[in-house]
Amino acid sequence: MRQSIRIAGQIRRSVFHEGWHGPAVLEVLEGLEAAKAGATTPIANHSIWELVQHMRCWQEVGIEAIAGKRMPNSEESDRVGWHEIVEISEKNWQIEVQRFRDSGERLTQVAATLEDKRLTEQVPGRAYDIAHMLLGIASHNTYHCGQIVLLHRYLHLH
Repeated sequence: MRQSIRIAGQIRRSVFHEGWHGPAVLEVLEGLEAAKAGATTPIANHSIWELVQHMRCWQEVGIEAIAGKRMPNSEESDRVGWHEIVEISEKNWQIEVQRFRDSGERLTQVAATLEDKRLTEQVPGRAYDIAHMLLGIASHNTYHCGQIVLLHRYLHLH
């Protein structure tokens, strides 16, 4: 099996299902209402909605980097995906979840179709290769998924 397909599988499992680490992001978001997704809490700096938006933006940055676009510099990286949620509504929440799903699917497909030799190419604007970036995005999703699980539990109790 090509390494790119294995890496694409890691991304897919972080977004959709069957992660060995526990539930994937979309599994955790299943049935979550906009009001809870957008709620701020005293236990976290960001809402679930903001975390989903942030992960989606990094998935999009990854797709663009594979296409040759320079990654954000360190100052810009700190702001990627951290945008104010202007209107908390079910419609807007479902749009964001769909955008996350779509970017996860696109990134998975792009990763799976890479020739393995491309995985060792340097990411524009970074000192690491494409394989490292893709595995980093999968890990990033898993990390924030854990935060979402904790926020979800907190919101369920309050």
